[in-house]
Amino acid sequence: MKKARPLQLGAMAGAAALAILGGWWLVDGLPPDDTADTVVATSAATSAGSPVPAAQPIGDARPAPDAMLNPSLILVFESALAEAQATGKAAFMAMAPALLAKRLPAELVARAMGLLERYIDMQEAMQALPPPDANDPASLRKTIEARAEVRRRYFAPEEIEGLFGDEIRQDTLMADKMALARDANLTPEERTAAAQRREEALLTPEQREQRRAFTAQVDVQRQTDAMDARGASAQERFAERSAAYGYEAARQLAALDQENHDWNSRLDQYANAPPEQQAQLRESLFNERERLRLAGALALRGSRATPSGQNPSPNGAGQTPGRSPS
Repeated sequence: MKKARPLQLGAMAGAAALAILGGWWLVDGLPPDDTADTVVATSAATSAGSPVPAAQPIGDARPAPDAMLNPSLILVFESALAEAQATGKAAFMAMAPALLAKRLPAELVARAMGLLERYIDMQEAMQALPPPDANDPASLRKTIEARAEVRRRYFAPEEIEGLFGDEIRQDTLMADKMALARDANLTPEERTAAAQRREEALLTPEQREQRRAFTAQVDVQRQTDAMDARGASAQERFAERSAAYGYEAARQLAALDQENHDWNSRLDQYANAPPEQQAQLRESLFNERERLRLAGALALRGSRATPSGQNPSPNGAGQTPGRSPS
């Protein structure tokens, strides 16, 4: 008998067609987490005067006529879907009131239920759309238009603007930039200027700052990966980072390197200890917050184990990214 699978109707599933082209948006909209690359990006972006914005609660994002019609509500829906792990719409909707009550004020739950049901129906319809050709701007625009038509089936114009307006503008910018990059009639300078004009026309100042911050995240992580690959010394790392991002960012990144080295060294000591010693080491090597992260860090290492089954090297593929959450 075929095994039931969890319901997968969220924005990540519905937007999969565009996700493959995410490089054009330079990972905008990805929320920062506690991994090393995000901390790196925050350090570099802050030193450059572009701090990563904090997550917005309901009613604090882009202004809308109705405060509840906010992109943050979609994050609430996604969180509820992820927690439920339901195998169908009916099962999920039965669980939804309790899940929403954990995330929203009580007076908003009933209305949110109506929006949530339509959101699930919309996402099911989105999944039936064919994916775009990653190398064809016209195909991408066709997909964006098809997604817009699906939204109109389930939501009123003011609901679309409040809940999905930012996403629509980001997708439009992505398509515009792809078309500009392939326009042989433009010089590189003209392409850059045109892209900047489109960005200013479509995005708020806050979104543009966020985009620059996450672009910095990508750039810094690529530089760090390259230095790791060639075994760059601490002096080389500081010089390259200082040249690219300034002295203060380089100093913070060097401190992060040391934190990561310490974290991975302690993971090595714990993972390589005999089982009868691990309970004691768990208490002596890690603080309370780190102990909560320990199982996930070790599981990540296990997923990157070498083919021979040996413990991966702390300086190689088995290194667990991210500083300790202390």
